[in-house]
Amino acid sequence: MKKMLCLALTVAMTHSGQVLVAQVQNPGVITGAVVDVKGVISGTVSSSVGRPLSDITMQLVDARGQSMGKTVSARDGKFTLPAVSYDTYTLQCVQKDKVIGTSSVTLKAPTESVKITCTSDVVAFWKKPAVIAGLAAAVVAVGATAFVATSGDASGSR
Repeated sequence: MKKMLCLALTVAMTHSGQVLVAQVQNPGVITGAVVDVKGVISGTVSSSVGRPLSDITMQLVDARGQSMGKTVSARDGKFTLPAVSYDTYTLQCVQKDKVIGTSSVTLKAPTESVKITCTSDVVAFWKKPAVIAGLAAAVVAVGATAFVATSGDASGSR
């Protein structure tokens, strides 16, 4: 089989009237440096109503579930994670050790910008009975103040 293949290649190379010379390289070791290409993931994190979220831990997790980097979002919701190898990751929003949002991010360039929306515990805060009672008392107090200010002479004299 090998002899037929070589004969066919020789015929094909000389068929056009020109003789092509094949060069064979001896096996050896390839030398050089292997470079691990890395990039940076940055972006903004916001609530479901579009408000930038600050002090949210942004965590990058690889396919094995290992944390590859963390950072905390700034006042305007912006964040930048440490450089990581090109790959696909899960970006997590973490607040008080609870994941409140995730997004898949594929890093295939030196920089990758993402926008991620996370839920927040702000709604849970307003549903607390003590907060509702406090707001109700404030509304009553403001209403009473308004009632006193609007009754009688504004100067306070009789």
